[in-house]
Amino acid sequence: MRTYQGRVAEVQLRSGEALALISCPSEAVPAAGQYLLAVQTGAIQATSLFMADGWSQGFLAAQPYPRSWRPGTELSLYGPLGRGFRLPAATRRLALIALGDSNARLMPLVSSSESEGWSATLFSDAPLGELPPDLEAYPLKDLGESLSWADFFALDVPLERLDALAEHFSDYSQSLAEEHGQVLVHTSMPCSGMGECGVCAVRVKRSWKLACRDGPVFDLRAILKGVSL
Repeated sequence: MRTYQGRVAEVQLRSGEALALISCPSEAVPAAGQYLLAVQTGAIQATSLFMADGWSQGFLAAQPYPRSWRPGTELSLYGPLGRGFRLPAATRRLALIALGDSNARLMPLVSSSESEGWSATLFSDAPLGELPPDLEAYPLKDLGESLSWADFFALDVPLERLDALAEHFSDYSQSLAEEHGQVLVHTSMPCSGMGECGVCAVRVKRSWKLACRDGPVFDLRAILKGVSL
């Protein structure tokens, strides 16, 4: 596991969330859906950081992170870790779906949309705040009407809300292809795959996987099969 030194450069308020601007080497910046293990100098407990946006000197980290972090806080960084989003090259119409209280972990995909050639639409009941000007946003109740429009789904779902996927995809799951969507399962990952503590276990098809090691991004179809068992 690679180790880097980083620092909290600034705390910014975006969409009602206090996001931390992390100064670090470019090699330490996690891709969309990956995470970075951060330990404050002198502390013991580690924090899993996800990218909300890029930055020339590091990245903007989504919540949650310790409230004690202030500009100037020194960090030891480990990673990047885990499996991130890997969208097919043929993607042209991307549906971003947030079932939790934050859209931030999906925003790096919006930043990539122009260079990768796809258009993105957000479905979320979380506070929207200031969004990119070309990103359309709708409440989750409108998702059903757009399932046939999107050719790929990228979701952010808290572990405790995975059952909600069946509600939104109940009429669509049988025709869903393996390469049609991916889910970032957001949960506590205290051991980051080193201890196999099982806290982040996710039911996938007929087996259990660890979000910290096998994810945190999983194929949507596999997750739907897990929640339907």
